[in-house]
Amino acid sequence: MLETGLYAGILALIYVVLSMRTVRARIKLKTSLGDGGHPDLTRIIRVHGNFAEYTPLSLLMLALYEIGGGNMTALHVLGITLVSARVLHIIGLGNNVMPARVLGTALTMGVFITLAFLLIYGALIYGPSAQA
Repeated sequence: MLETGLYAGILALIYVVLSMRTVRARIKLKTSLGDGGHPDLTRIIRVHGNFAEYTPLSLLMLALYEIGGGNMTALHVLGITLVSARVLHIIGLGNNVMPARVLGTALTMGVFITLAFLLIYGALIYGPSAQA
């Protein structure tokens, strides 16, 4: 089993909580589409949406790094950082706590950039065309 599965499972559970929170708010505010002019619903929708926008590609890159034989210590550091970053961003954006939001964003981008470079490096050094 892929080690990335641990982080995918944790993040999937967080996503379910965010989804349920969004649905609950929509029911409470009787707003099935958009935000209905409710600032609180706007914030809840964006917390959910931001998570949905950044988490899948992060997990895909993490899995590709693992499948490509990446260092397991680095994988776990990146996975733990990703989960922590997403939670910090949820807290920051969801509660208007700017330091948590900024740190969550910075850590998420750090994971993104690190994995991007690791994947590019791996493809150039160990890819099929590198062996020719």
